[in-house]
Amino acid sequence: MYLVNVRLAVVDGGLSPSLPETHALLWAAVRPGDGVEHIYAQPCGRSVEAVLFVERPTLAEAERCCDTVLDRCAADGPRFSRHSSVPLPLFVELLGGQGEH
Repeated sequence: MYLVNVRLAVVDGGLSPSLPETHALLWAAVRPGDGVEHIYAQPCGRSVEAVLFVERPTLAEAERCCDTVLDRCAADGPRFSRHSSVPLPLFVELLGGQGEH
């Protein structure tokens, strides 16, 4: 499982979709074979950031699947860009280590 971070590209003066709208836009672009199992979104300034939880054997495959979903989303609505990806076990390990400092 990989976590892929994406951000909505906000056009000057444009309004970002709400969090429920962001979820709906991204889920509408997901197809059964994409491997997306969960989407988390949060506000980020005037934009919206989302994390797609993608089940794929490799990071490269997870990023490709996410890029395909984002391309579908952009065809019918706002454009998102991919910012970072991390394996879920590493993310959990990093979170667990925060209390040690």
